[in-house]
Formats: sequence, C-alpha cells, structure tokens
Amino acid sequence: MLEKEFISWVEEQLEAKIFIEKEVHGDQSDVFRIKTSNENYFLKIAPDLKREQEKLKWLNGKLPVPKIVGFTEINNKNVLLLSALPGKNLKVLKKEWSGEKTVEKLVQVLKKIHAVDVKDCPFGEIGANNVLVHGDACLPNFVFDGETFSGYIDLGDMSIGDLEIDFCAAVWSLQYNLGKGFGLKFLEKYGVENANEELVEKLRLQYEHIQKEWGL
Repeated sequence: MLEKEFISWVEEQLEAKIFIEKEVHGDQSDVFRIKTSNENYFLKIAPDLKREQEKLKWLNGKLPVPKIVGFTEINNKNVLLLSALPGKNLKVLKKEWSGEKTVEKLVQVLKKIHAVDVKDCPFGEIGANNVLVHGDACLPNFVFDGETFSGYIDLGDMSIGDLEIDFCAAVWSLQYNLGKGFGLKFLEKYGVENANEELVEKLRLQYEHIQKEWGL
C-alpha cells in the first residue's frame, strides 16, 4: 500500500512505529492517515507539494491549519507529513447537523479566511476586490471538534483572489451534499446582494468546469 522508503521516512520523523490507512481524497495527492500509539497525522504524496508547504508556513499563526512535521522528496515525489486536526470535517458533520447549521458554519469559517490581512501575502496579486481565498471551499476541507473550529485543510490552492473562487466550490459542495436550495441559503447567509437560483447555477457549473480542468 505504501512503499518501504516512505514508511521508513515517516517512522524516522515520528520516532515511532506507525499504522497506515489510505484516505479517499478528492485532489491529485495520495493521502494516508498515519497513527502512532497516541497521535494522528496525515501523509500527502504528490509530484509537487512545495507550494502547499510554503502556504502552510505562511498561514501558521494567522489561521488554524495543520502543522508541518516533515517534508522531503522520495522517488521523484514530494512527501508532506502533517499533524491531524482534531474532530470531523463538515461533510461528515452534515449527517449530524441540520443543513442550516452546516451552511452557517461554512459561512463563518470562510468569512474568517477572507478577513486575513493579505498585504504581505506572496500568493497571488492584491486587487481592489481581492481577498485571501481557500481555493477549494468544499465541505471536507473544514474541520470541527464539536462546536469548535479546528482548522482548514488542503490549502494547496489558497491564494489572493476573487471571492467567487470560494463561492463556486461552496455552492457546488452544498448542493451536492445537501441538495438544491442550500447554495442559495449560503449566498444569502454570506450577504451576497441579489442572490438567486440563476447565480447559484452559474457558480455550480463554474466549479464543475474547474474540476474538469483539474481532471477530476
């Protein structure tokens, strides 16, 4: 499941024997859950994870994000070992929470990242209406421990950009996971003026187009 070179490197970083589970993951990385006797971690393997590593470093102290435990290159692939955030992601929690609560929590955490000061951000270009965006604002990328927000994950596409980048992913993910009507609830709760189902559909299709470009 995971080649010996990778296992040896992880055990060296953690100074412990590990248990490995393959994660079902939506992006272009191979992701593994790594367990020691008392801690959980995530291992990402992909051709290029340097930008994600750089972004996590920049975000450290600004927003709750996983900590970088180690980074290396093995067999021409980048390998990124991260701490695991406690709790469950919004895709899991939507089975426990009402749709309205899921929307409300998503709005809260997106407004938080959108409010980060970007004056020294090296990722993207500062423009009149640009903010810091997650880049793939789907439900699995936001983790809560009970009612407490644990943090953001999968930040390889984080950058300065237009709010619409996150609105597209959020609307698509809510419609896909919760059903029609929740994309509009999200836009209204966020405070988008003149939000309607026509805008929801435009944003949803825009994200589907992006996914095709990513080969997903």
